Amino acid sequence: MTTVARDIVPSFRLYGEAQQSGLPDLIHVETLKDRSQHHDWRIMPHRHHDLFQIMHFQTTTVGIELDGAVTEVAAPAVLFVPPRVVHGFRFSPKVIGTVTTVPVEVLHGDDSFGGAGLAPLLLRGGAAFDRLSLLIRDLHDEYRWHRPERQRALRMLLELIMVWGARAQAETMAQLAVPIQQRNSEKRVSEFLALVEQNYARGWSATDYARAVGTSKSQLTRDCRSITGRSPLQLVHDRLLQEANRKLAYTPWPISQVSEALGFADLGYFSRFYRERMGETPSRYRARIRSRAVR
Repeated sequence: MTTVARDIVPSFRLYGEAQQSGLPDLIHVETLKDRSQHHDWRIMPHRHHDLFQIMHFQTTTVGIELDGAVTEVAAPAVLFVPPRVVHGFRFSPKVIGTVTTVPVEVLHGDDSFGGAGLAPLLLRGGAAFDRLSLLIRDLHDEYRWHRPERQRALRMLLELIMVWGARAQAETMAQLAVPIQQRNSEKRVSEFLALVEQNYARGWSATDYARAVGTSKSQLTRDCRSITGRSPLQLVHDRLLQEANRKLAYTPWPISQVSEALGFADLGYFSRFYRERMGETPSRYRARIRSRAVR
């Protein structure tokens, strides 16, 4: 079997720095200018495997790229970027704002943001945005001044930020998904999604996932449809498509190599799978998304 090369989407502790373990402090805070001015105001697409980031944009319009989707966002805005999400930015030299970086181990035990979330969250205006802006300001004030009980204050403010992020996320999801009815169903679906993240490229069936969660296939299907509106198999396919899009957009791999990395033994099957769900071929998607990339 051909050995698949390592994923070449850059992964950093902090952008432009070699991967290393740990940060020198509980969190890390810097202005958007601190790093981007040394990279011609362009942060190329990359991801962090074990860091959660909170961006606070205070002035100018920012070009944002998230998992291949490109958009222009007018400040003020707050952006939550969970681990493993591919992200890139184009700033103006006039940009004012901050980025707060939090190691995921600091968030362990706190499931307020969906276990640090699988999807980014962008907020512009509203009660949650106003409250988050104040909390981020207070967090940075504690970070800057080494006063007594500093780490305790940092943790408490960070917890409040995550709570308000969770509230905003819940309000957003309430408009898109069926309301959650039972805590047991929520727990099973959460466990299922964690297993999908680990095994989506291994060809597991819905029965395999149900067995690993400790329930029946029919119960898992009811849970997933109740909470997300989608079946377990659809959710697995969603994750496969997300990773396919990442690799097509951010790596030079041949499509056959992308197919193999995602667990497809046959390139033709991968192409049909992709086209039926995306409405275009993998090669067409790659050409289209690269033509629209932030530059």
